[in-house]
Order: sequence, then C-alpha cells, then structure tokens
Amino acid sequence: MDVESSKAAAMKAESPKKHKRRNICLGVTAAVILFIFLLLLILGLTVFKPKQPTTTVDSTSISDMKVSFDIARLRVDVNVSLDVDLSIKNPNKVSVKYKNSSAFLNYRGQVVGEAPIPAGKILADKTQPINVTVTLMADRLLSDSQFFSDVMAGTIPFNTLTKISGKASVFNLFNVHITSTSSCDLLVFVSNRTIGDQKCKYKTKL
Repeated sequence: MDVESSKAAAMKAESPKKHKRRNICLGVTAAVILFIFLLLLILGLTVFKPKQPTTTVDSTSISDMKVSFDIARLRVDVNVSLDVDLSIKNPNKVSVKYKNSSAFLNYRGQVVGEAPIPAGKILADKTQPINVTVTLMADRLLSDSQFFSDVMAGTIPFNTLTKISGKASVFNLFNVHITSTSSCDLLVFVSNRTIGDQKCKYKTKL
C-alpha cells in the first residue's frame, strides 16, 4: 500500500514538470514562427518591396508599306506594317509573370490594327525585349474621308498602344498585380515611307 502511494505521489510530482516543459516548447515554437513571419514581412516591405516595371518603346519602323489611289472615288488603299521594339524593365528582386496581351495601332482614336503579345516571364533585375509587328487593317479606313485627306497631304498620324498586365510573387505569399502601359503618337510620311519623331507616354500602376 505504501509503495503504491509513493508511486502515485511521484507521478503527481512529475506531471507539473512535464506540463511546464510542454509550455516552454510551445512558447519557443510560437516565438520562432512569429520571428520568421516578421522577418518575411520586413523583407517583403523593404528588400523585396514590389517596384513598378516600366515598358519602353525603343524604336518603331516601317516593315512594309503600299499606297494606291482611286481619285475618282476619293479612296485610297494603304497597307502599312509597323515593327515596334519594346523593352520591359523589371527592377524587382523577384520575377514578374505577365499575361497574354496586345499591341494596338490607332488612327484618330479608332483601332485599325492589333498584334498579340504572348505571355512571358521577366527575371529579377532584368530587361525583357519584345518585338511585335502591327499591321493596318486597311478595310476599316476605305470610306474615311479624313484618312484620304491625310494621305493626300503626305502624313498619317498613328498611335501605338501596348498594355501589359502581370504579377510579382514574393515568397509565394504576397501577389502584387502590375499593369504597364505605353502610348506613342507618331507620323508616317507617305512619300519616303519613313516615321517622324514619336512622342511616348508611359504609365505603370501596382
């Protein structure tokens, strides 16, 4: 009887010790998890803080151009293909993935050409070149008297517009969506098939 009492007393004495050790272990584990979370949060807000990628139009050139006049009907048939060289700079410490997008050719506010930009990935601190060819859909302008007047005057005002959307993932925990847009106004000279000075505007938002 005394032996059983001694064993019961020993078990009761050990129980608080085990409970204390378990609490210490849980406390240390929680502290480590909290430290790692705070460390990732600090890095995400400083070193890995998402920055705005920038899209730049490096050059625009005419790859093909044909012009034919129908003076009797006051119509003009123009086939123009523009090669647009873009570059997207990713200043982030993580890669950026962008979705399928498009480059548009506009004439006086009207979309007259479109070219696809396939989805891709830009590595950290890298610049990705993108080359697209936008072709004028001439049938959209056959009955446009203003277009006929511009061609007869020798200069056609165009606008190229690209909009690329993607996301940057930090530690696979934080996803930041990014949209980068470039818009360039340019003049195509009919007589010598060249492009005049182009004025570009760039916009990026997170």
